[in-house]
Amino acid sequence: AAALTLLVLAGCLVDHTEAKKSRSKSRHRPKGVNIEIYHPKGVMVWYPYRADLELFGIEIYINKNSVAPEPTSSSEEVVRPVCDICLNTTEVSYGKFILRSENAIIRGRDRVTYRAILKKTNSEPRISCSNEFYVSESRILLGSVTGEAIACNSATSSVPRIGESDRSDVSELRSEIKLLEDILLEVNQECSANQNQTKQLHLVTETPTRYNSAELYEFATNWLTSALPTVNWNRTMVDAFYVVNGGIGIEVATIIDKLKILKMAQGLADQPITDLDTFQTEDFTNEIDMW
Repeated sequence: AAALTLLVLAGCLVDHTEAKKSRSKSRHRPKGVNIEIYHPKGVMVWYPYRADLELFGIEIYINKNSVAPEPTSSSEEVVRPVCDICLNTTEVSYGKFILRSENAIIRGRDRVTYRAILKKTNSEPRISCSNEFYVSESRILLGSVTGEAIACNSATSSVPRIGESDRSDVSELRSEIKLLEDILLEVNQECSANQNQTKQLHLVTETPTRYNSAELYEFATNWLTSALPTVNWNRTMVDAFYVVNGGIGIEVATIIDKLKILKMAQGLADQPITDLDTFQTEDFTNEIDMW
């Protein structure tokens, strides 16, 4: 009887393990989901466009769990809580899927849980596993999701009053910046017409040990923040990966971001940030010469 009981328990353990593996395979944790929280209200979420990706959505839960508890019996119905912010879009702007909720209110110390929804062409939507973080005061931006945002600390900062003339000046300045960026992008495309240009950069650095993708992304973010602290890397960097012939590769959101970073990096000692396209081309040429 004891042996039979052990066999039954072992079978249950195997079934439970396989079920967990099955659930983990059916979900994924997408990289590159960026959430910006504004004061007094507003949330903006963006995700970089990828090939064949036709829809991006988000489910955000504030101070609640997005994952419903498992039923204790087969007769119980699993009820998932309603998301506080539920958005999706098929439109791509500046190489990103951008979602905005102008009236959403998230405060410091709130617990935010979210699930991303990704749909590729000719495939079913995939929902990520739950991601969770606590909102720090330094993460909240002062302003509107449709206007200029300034990082603030609510304990030491006050909301400035903006007149109509100031709004007009800001609008004109943003339009001028947008025009210059468009011109720069067109010139860059003409100069690189015969090249396969990517949005990737090469970091001349190594990790102390082999990291997984999440650890490498965090390492690269910290390294870049130390090198160029004026850049919002949580908003700019999309992905991080190891380069076969040494160093770390990163992908940024747009070509304009890449050009800006390369320009800023020219002032750094030993040129630790370079164009990955150039690095790979030079390495390939060296291999041909050696052959």
